[in-house]
Amino acid sequence: MYKLQQRINRLIIKLSYRLGITYLWSKPKMISLDPTNHCDLKCPLCPTGLRDRTVERGSIKLEQFKSIINKLGKNLQSVNLYSWGEPLLHKSLVDMIRHSAKTHNIRTITSVHLGNLSSEQVEGIVTSGLDKLIVSIDGVTQEIYEIYRVGGDIENVFNNMRRLVESKKRHNSNLSIVWNFLVMKQNEHQLESAREMAKKIGVEITFSVMRTNLKNDILEKTSDNIERDKQWVPENPDFNPYDLEKKIQKNPITFCKRPWMETFINWNGDVFPCGCVVTEKQYSYGNVFEKDFEDIWNGEKYIAARKELLGQTNNVKTVCHTCKENGYDTRPPMASK
Repeated sequence: MYKLQQRINRLIIKLSYRLGITYLWSKPKMISLDPTNHCDLKCPLCPTGLRDRTVERGSIKLEQFKSIINKLGKNLQSVNLYSWGEPLLHKSLVDMIRHSAKTHNIRTITSVHLGNLSSEQVEGIVTSGLDKLIVSIDGVTQEIYEIYRVGGDIENVFNNMRRLVESKKRHNSNLSIVWNFLVMKQNEHQLESAREMAKKIGVEITFSVMRTNLKNDILEKTSDNIERDKQWVPENPDFNPYDLEKKIQKNPITFCKRPWMETFINWNGDVFPCGCVVTEKQYSYGNVFEKDFEDIWNGEKYIAARKELLGQTNNVKTVCHTCKENGYDTRPPMASK
């Protein structure tokens, strides 16, 4: 029954943005939810790592999480349990995964730095129904890894990954463990070594394009961000998203569909159009613990954001306006009639 409803919801989503509809009868097909925005590392391009004090720190309660999934689950195809913190620091992470993946049969993904992993978590994650575990490791030696993952211990991370692989084999689990390597100037010479290491451990590996400071990347001009953070930009053009001479993005989005397709909910219930933006309350579209989600989904800010991305006239400025102004969406305004 859920699958039929998901297909219908998906069809309505597609028709809505193609027809320029901003008040939606559909619901998000994907949700990103941050279990906690605490992290013990100090990554220099991450607001959490930089200990940004403009956001409130905390963790969602298990019952709060369950209430969100119970409300939205019948339309959801995917739940991403990660964003600005280290999910494994949340004591109820495994229970949240089980509720999403097993109780509601939703594809569930989380992303961790894997520096902290108890024996209970090893068994819990492997048997929880989790579909994909992304592990962020940006190097193959401690010297390179700790340039970005400040405070991390790479051998501890590798050992924890091996523990998961061994448990996965023991339980005959279908869990996909994926090593994600964020490519930067400081580590781009270790790509081949990382491929060999991943094969040896028995996990998949992906190589991701870096971004400048993850807060300012959205909120400020691309040219300013490149100038400030150019020391991190890799020389390999496959992983460099910027034209350093023109100081612009190489391939900006031509039309962002996220406000039709997905939503992001912070640990404290604040709702945002995507997981790309920082979670300062001033950018929130509403709070799911204070207001019904449907009222937020079709509230003033969400509608204004959709109008902005469609190029329609609107008078309410949102973070989607700021994102578009700073080069992330290049759709021009619609011609006036």
